[in-house]
Amino acid sequence: MKCAICGIQIDSVEDAIDQGWTPYTWDGGQEKDGPFCPSCSETLIEIDEVGEYAVKEEYQGKIVYQEGDFFEEEPPEHVSIGIILKDGGN
Repeated sequence: MKCAICGIQIDSVEDAIDQGWTPYTWDGGQEKDGPFCPSCSETLIEIDEVGEYAVKEEYQGKIVYQEGDFFEEEPPEHVSIGIILKDGGN
């Protein structure tokens, strides 16, 4: 995975969780997909009054987010398939 702001890489989702990467943030009224490394998160992101990750007011609209898919393909042994069934009302 790569940080969607600075581009620094980490080897796995598990490592990112352990190190405190932020999965998404709100920049003004727009949700921005991460992940965001701890360094960028600490500097640019805070938890707002409703408990959501949000870009600090002084940085809103000023961050250039990198484009692309920041999650590398998971190995097949890590992929799970789920099926959702709708109750037919019976």
